[in-house]
Amino acid sequence: MQKTLLLLKNPRIILASLAVIGIGVALIGFSSWREQQEIAWLNSLASRHPEGEQYVQELLQAKEELKDSDKKNDFSAYLRTGIYLNLLGEKKEALEWYEKALAQDPTNILALNNSANIYNDLGQYDASEDTWLKLIAAYPNRPAPYRSLGYLYWYRLYKSPGDIEDFFKRGLAATNNDPDLLTWLISYFQETGNNEKFAEYANLLNAQGK
Repeated sequence: MQKTLLLLKNPRIILASLAVIGIGVALIGFSSWREQQEIAWLNSLASRHPEGEQYVQELLQAKEELKDSDKKNDFSAYLRTGIYLNLLGEKKEALEWYEKALAQDPTNILALNNSANIYNDLGQYDASEDTWLKLIAAYPNRPAPYRSLGYLYWYRLYKSPGDIEDFFKRGLAATNNDPDLLTWLISYFQETGNNEKFAEYANLLNAQGK
């Protein structure tokens, strides 16, 4: 008791205690201000899309889920935040949330697919290629990523016809000559004027229908 009274009589200790309390109050106030700013920012995005208000509500719901003690719903909240921020035009921010989702599940199809598309939209073509390749490595028998990466090679990275064909040959081997990949190659060689290759893959596709 006497020690407590002595401490209370010491002005330095009193000032230090008040300073600690003041800092704590300031941090709480700053945290509250930041949260209010974030909510205001999210609400401001609603006008960007006909369903913007619904998307913002989904974002706010995900935000609440990340604040609660249940860690099992965090992954879903990361994904949904990425989805709706992307739909509202905040692509860079969406990528950050997809990265958080991929940190928990590195082979999540939705996160990889959407990240690859966002990188493409942002002009980060090497990162887009890298992400498509990760998706293909995780799910080699799915044709859609081959097609998407094929367009990236054709229109953005300007791969040679030989490189593109070699890439699709690997895809055909992995997907058991999927018709969608054959159709892609037929269209590609038709548009690039390689009639020999066009006929080769058209005949291969026709043979599947017999």
